[in-house]
Amino acid sequence: MLDAVCTGLHPSAVISQLADKYGVSEKALWSDWLRRAKWVPFLLELEKFSDFSGMVVERLNGVQKAAWSIYLKASNDSARVGALRTVLEALEIHRDIVQTQDVLERLDKLEDLAKEKDKAFR
Repeated sequence: MLDAVCTGLHPSAVISQLADKYGVSEKALWSDWLRRAKWVPFLLELEKFSDFSGMVVERLNGVQKAAWSIYLKASNDSARVGALRTVLEALEIHRDIVQTQDVLERLDKLEDLAKEKDKAFR
């Protein structure tokens, strides 16, 4: 809806088309449109997260390389344990990012599937 309106189409035309396309009431879509102040920032944050997560992953890789280097060169057990803890924390953060990206990818796949079914239906 937001993409279509941003291209210059009037919201009433977009809502009418979407209601027919997805079998929902225009009233429900108008309600969503009127509450866009709540959901548009969330969508924009998801886009920002995508760019941000790539940068974080690069930095986490650097942290892990440095920690492994410290582990291999350390002269005492405390330094090795600290380096391994750093690696573990970096891996946990990386896991969280990957899981979040997986959710976003699944949402994209669902959207593509819905578009394919819509084309097949027409």
